[in-house]
Amino acid sequence: MSLTTVIIGAGSGGAAMAARLTEDPEQQVLLVEAGPDYADSESLPADVRDAREMSVDAHDWGLKAYFLEPQDAREAMPYPRGRVVGGSSSVNAAIAQRATKEDLDTWVAAGNDEWSYEKTLPFFAKLENDVDFPHAPGHGNSGPIPIKRHFEDNWPRITQAFATSCADQGFPRVDDFNAESSSGYGAVPRNLMGEDEVRAGALVTYLAEARDRPNLEIRADTLARRILFQGQTAVGVEVEKDGVIETITADRVVLAGGAFHTPHLLMLSGIGPRAVLERHGIEPVVVNEAVGQNLQDHPFSPMVALLKEKTEKGGVRAQVKYSTGTENLIDDMMIFAAVLDPATMNIPAETKGKKALMMNNLLAKPHSVGWVTLSSADPAVQPEIHVNFLSHPLDIKRLMESMRRSWAMVNSSPMREEIDEICFLDEETMRDDEKLEAYIRSFASTSLHCAGTARMGAAGDPQAVVDQYLRVHGARNLWVADASVMVNVTTGLTNLTAFMIGERLADWFHHGTGAVEPQADFVSAAS
Repeated sequence: MSLTTVIIGAGSGGAAMAARLTEDPEQQVLLVEAGPDYADSESLPADVRDAREMSVDAHDWGLKAYFLEPQDAREAMPYPRGRVVGGSSSVNAAIAQRATKEDLDTWVAAGNDEWSYEKTLPFFAKLENDVDFPHAPGHGNSGPIPIKRHFEDNWPRITQAFATSCADQGFPRVDDFNAESSSGYGAVPRNLMGEDEVRAGALVTYLAEARDRPNLEIRADTLARRILFQGQTAVGVEVEKDGVIETITADRVVLAGGAFHTPHLLMLSGIGPRAVLERHGIEPVVVNEAVGQNLQDHPFSPMVALLKEKTEKGGVRAQVKYSTGTENLIDDMMIFAAVLDPATMNIPAETKGKKALMMNNLLAKPHSVGWVTLSSADPAVQPEIHVNFLSHPLDIKRLMESMRRSWAMVNSSPMREEIDEICFLDEETMRDDEKLEAYIRSFASTSLHCAGTARMGAAGDPQAVVDQYLRVHGARNLWVADASVMVNVTTGLTNLTAFMIGERLADWFHHGTGAVEPQADFVSAAS
């Protein structure tokens, strides 16, 4: 029997799922995306093609978020998200790092034993074509996502100096950050395609392979307005294109809009906290106070330096991962050495025509948690986002430690010889706790790794929105397949894990296990 699945969102999880589902000709898939589609390489815009810089304007949702609380502590800042087929995988920094075993252990500990390192590893291997380690244990060499690293012979001088400084500080060298254990410094794995190193997002990988199948329809420039229900059973979606509203029926509905738009659409459709639904006059379908909560992201504090070298070897090429020793967390800090335009990451540095080093001190295991809520019942009005960075004192403490480490690195040989000027910071600020904390609070920004707002967990878990098979609690025929289901934000960034989530749900749909069996009872407060 042919089944029709509507997937809302053509980003990493949604595109991976659509491509894998349509390998079975009995599966009919409609993939709905609010942004434009580019069906061939000739029509691919430069900002989607070029992985040396992130694209934050041309294909963006135009979201803004409050990074700090109270919200008047800093004005709302841009939070780029890809509005294009491929989603944020079409516009991001093309970093391809998996969730670590330690990340996934926490998911299992929260009641999700299907997401262990051992059970997810085959799907990480399935999605990748690792050109550097094609035959290493746990790696794949025939998947849709090409993964490569720029090693030392392809680094600008500043990155080579960064590596020397890491070694001088006693960090071991890491060949493969996608291996099971990867503390230390080395080349960043990235999803890049061909000699021109095109950003290998879902658009030019999964969907390039799948788009000619007769059982896949990609409907671009189409906004999902709400999920349609009969009782608590999802029966379709209401969408809008060019001002025309249309109803689409489906056997199954999968949300893959990402950690902002998935909870947004759930709330617009009557699944969410009671007070939010009542405030906006939305009839409850399932009252679940967890929808939109548990927002987690990687805050970073920047060390910006203008370079003497006019290198063309841009992008993110090297990093160091290490443990700060806080609460026995493993690899809770990462420092990236990237030649990037600071403006793409909300950092207003005047580059004076020079190339800029962005040493991003990224907190990989934040304790601070934010939320997403409705600002209007109008589907065209974007959600209200509170990232709530730095609300936990240990987050500030760890970022201060990392900033002082970075300061020592950029002021030591050989890094200092490659730097023309360090922006914003001086020795006095670095020595004074109050001044350094004020700097971090003024400049801390998002690494664009939002996750956790439709968290997975058992039916009795008050923080859970979906079960471990990604079925929305209290609803039928409704699933989520994106980073919003993560229990917590992954140390290994989020994009590769979002691909894996789409792969996993597609596999369950194919084999008729877990995800398509009856759910445990969920007690909804909807009347």
